[in-house]
Amino acid sequence: MTGTDQAQLRKYYDSEYHYGEDVEKPNLDRLRRSMGHLGELRGRRFLDLGCGVGWATHIASEEGASYSVGLDFAGTALVRARRHTATAGWVQGDGTALPFADACFDDVFSFGSMEHFPDVQRGFAEAARVLRAGGTLLTVVPNWWVRTDQPQELRASERRWRTIAANAGFDVVRVASDHGPAILKNRRPLRVLMRIVLHIVSRIPGLRYQHVLVLRKRA
Repeated sequence: MTGTDQAQLRKYYDSEYHYGEDVEKPNLDRLRRSMGHLGELRGRRFLDLGCGVGWATHIASEEGASYSVGLDFAGTALVRARRHTATAGWVQGDGTALPFADACFDDVFSFGSMEHFPDVQRGFAEAARVLRAGGTLLTVVPNWWVRTDQPQELRASERRWRTIAANAGFDVVRVASDHGPAILKNRRPLRVLMRIVLHIVSRIPGLRYQHVLVLRKRA
């Protein structure tokens, strides 16, 4: 990615992305369901990779992580994150060149972020680098048919995501399903109907909305 491309991407996330809605209408139940695959967080060193407005970082702090760090590309997101969880660590940085030492985290969590990295394979490799041996990366990434309005996005089958993870030094513990936004996220009738259909379709084998990849770094 050139400097110009990076600047344009940063401009999109700082000025156009819907952070206001993420703050005002967080879907904490959906986050907790995915984070539940990590198990007990008390005493763990936790990184929320591509944290957005930081709700997963907030949850990890509440659950007793020894330290909880949220990293995002966009300064706008981090300003909002600091307002609700001032005690967490907030870092503006690039997910493909993490500003952390090797093996300094027990868990890395990323919900709906890694698919937007300019080099997805490198992002997975960086997550592996900052995890201790046997540490867990839990990343929620889209299936091949899912599309958003974000400017850069890798959409792939479970098989391809498994390959990316394996090439970065991870073993796949399990793959679970995320069925999409809450049906009553807002009360617009067409949106509600669309989300009902989405939740039904995503239960068909091979058509899940997003893959919840639970990955363990190889020793």
